Amino acid sequence: MQKQIKTSFGKQENREIIINEISLTDVSAEEEHLAIEQGFLIDVLDDEYWFMSRSTRVITSSVDAKEYNGKWELVETLTPNLNKILRKILNQYVQKHNFKDFERSLNETKRTKFFIYYHNSRIVAFTKMQFYPEIDQSVEHPHKGVETCMFAWDYKNPELRLGELTLQHEVYWAQQEGFKYLYIGPGYEKSSIYKSNIAGFEWWTGMEWSKDTHEYKELCKRDSKIRSFKALTSLD
Repeated sequence: MQKQIKTSFGKQENREIIINEISLTDVSAEEEHLAIEQGFLIDVLDDEYWFMSRSTRVITSSVDAKEYNGKWELVETLTPNLNKILRKILNQYVQKHNFKDFERSLNETKRTKFFIYYHNSRIVAFTKMQFYPEIDQSVEHPHKGVETCMFAWDYKNPELRLGELTLQHEVYWAQQEGFKYLYIGPGYEKSSIYKSNIAGFEWWTGMEWSKDTHEYKELCKRDSKIRSFKALTSLD
């Protein structure tokens, strides 16, 4: 496992901004638990690219989690029809939040599975999961990890609050499967604040895992306020 730091972008003529990219290369299966412990995650579009972020996770033993009270399943392979249904839900989710798609991907790899959630016999939500190390090596390497790397639901019944219910379910499932942590993706902007409302929440500061939910929420709020290079230069 080797850390790479690239001096990706900067400005010094009218603004003083430096942006560096931190990533990993040559991560073996035995080292994957070390990578996620140090704040790195696998990119959803490239399962060979490890990037550092404000990673978030839940200590599963700290949560009194509940199983989803409707029909659900965990699938390894998406049929063409299922892929079409999930793509439609993903598009609805992106439009609801006025997100840009950024090529959010339903691509399948040997480390992915999908939670599928139903309401009244209709698929209404899904979560794409990534496993560290790869699934077929989890017994050999006990320091395994799992990440909820992408979630979406259709919002046709907002009162269901599926974002909260499905996260609770996935923590419950992780508990039953013996995972110490459930990694829940990067934590940026206001749309990521809800993650900190669950017991056992931690976030990666760049140096350590923190339980300071107040600071995390303030950082997420600040993320959403930054709209220009000028605003970036005022960051502490």
